[in-house]
Amino acid sequence: MTLLKTRFCYIDLMEEKQKKGSSLVFAVNGERFELPCIDPSTTLLHFLRSQTCFKSPKLGSGEGGCGACVVLVSKYDLKLKRVEDFSVSSCLTLLCSLNGCSITTSEGLGNTRDGFHSIHERFAGFHASQYGFCTPGICMSLFSALVNADKGNNPDSPPGFSKLTSSEAEKAIAGNLCRCTGYRPIADACKSFAADIDIEDLGFNSFWKKGRFQGNESK
Repeated sequence: MTLLKTRFCYIDLMEEKQKKGSSLVFAVNGERFELPCIDPSTTLLHFLRSQTCFKSPKLGSGEGGCGACVVLVSKYDLKLKRVEDFSVSSCLTLLCSLNGCSITTSEGLGNTRDGFHSIHERFAGFHASQYGFCTPGICMSLFSALVNADKGNNPDSPPGFSKLTSSEAEKAIAGNLCRCTGYRPIADACKSFAADIDIEDLGFNSFWKKGRFQGNESK
């Protein structure tokens, strides 16, 4: 499943939001949810882990300090008439604030059934995951940056890259902590999407030499 698929939900969700009134309507990885009643203190993370099959967001600090629970929220802006995409810490985000929104977790990018996203493949290829507890959140922080970079005014990128710059790739994961892997392989995996990366640095990686770097990076 890709983010593109979840975007088919936006207009329908907005229309339902206006019709239903008091019901909370949103989508997770393209799956529609309608909740007529919800505890206002319920967080998005609690709902995902207790009421859905999407378990990749993890409870770490519980205070938005580790990034293990990061997901992508996509919301249609009625004034700007466009979809706004942004990453959030689901442990701090109240579910009732997401009416009419579409949420994407790491499972929504790719999985064993539908095929993995290039972010997943590069994290594996660059050995950027060890224990893996924090990896889904890092992937979603990077994906949010890729999506928004491709909306920007940076020059078009060659195949296998995005409009994201190396510095933007590093900043994208500034809020994500990792206790196991160390940040060099994580940073390398993230910067491999940047068109301005020094290709000689990436050339030392056997994964990169295999040429497995094609793909629609922000879809």
